[in-house]
Amino acid sequence: MHPEEAVRQLEYAIDASLDEEGRRSAAGYRPTFERVADRADGTAVYAVAGDLANRVVAGERPSPAEADDVADRVLADRAYTDGGQ
Repeated sequence: MHPEEAVRQLEYAIDASLDEEGRRSAAGYRPTFERVADRADGTAVYAVAGDLANRVVAGERPSPAEADDVADRVLADRAYTDGGQ
């Protein structure tokens, strides 16, 4: 998954779950997705997007800092399981 696709998926989840601010809210996660894409691959971006989407569906609104924490966990898990490739 590319960063722009991840942002779009979160826009849909936020629009459907919280309010009409999905585009503005999801755009705040773009730097996180871009960082993950630079350090890993589309699978890692997908994992971060999935975690954030699940939180949104549950009624949360993760901050960009919380998204960074999710990304750090995903990247750390990948480093242990596949050598960070």
